[in-house]
Amino acid sequence: MFIDLDQDGFITAAEWKIYAATMGAENALLAIRPGGHGDATSASLVWKYQRSVPQLPTALLYQNVLYMLNDTGVLTTLDPATSAVFKQGRVRGAADRYFSSPVASDSKVFLISETGIVTVLKAGGNQEILAVNELDEECYATPAIADGRIYIRTRSTLYCFGKPLSQ
Repeated sequence: MFIDLDQDGFITAAEWKIYAATMGAENALLAIRPGGHGDATSASLVWKYQRSVPQLPTALLYQNVLYMLNDTGVLTTLDPATSAVFKQGRVRGAADRYFSSPVASDSKVFLISETGIVTVLKAGGNQEILAVNELDEECYATPAIADGRIYIRTRSTLYCFGKPLSQ
């Protein structure tokens, strides 16, 4: 059980305290104005968004759109200045769990599910799907992008997709 942190079969007072604090925590994405000192949350808070906030994948800001993919595959695209929702819904063609964070390059956003489904979106708030491909292997790692290539590590393979190097 995840509450039993030391896996000794018993829940101690310290383990219960950690569990209670975790369950009582507020899950939200906050936009904070920079430049504050001390606890500047109330004075510097620009907006707070609390719906379908991920536990693991990190939000992505790309071409003035904030992409937030939660663990169950709900993708929310937001206006980063106001938190106004452009669109929210499950990733079409890839209803799955997500551990890796979205990445972007070349006006495309890449989402990779736990079962290795790679969804390519056109950058923008509409969540327009350009392609859905299956790697047929579990993926938990966030892809890396460099020199026009995307590197995807699955359970046993490292893939590299991109145009060939010019000679």
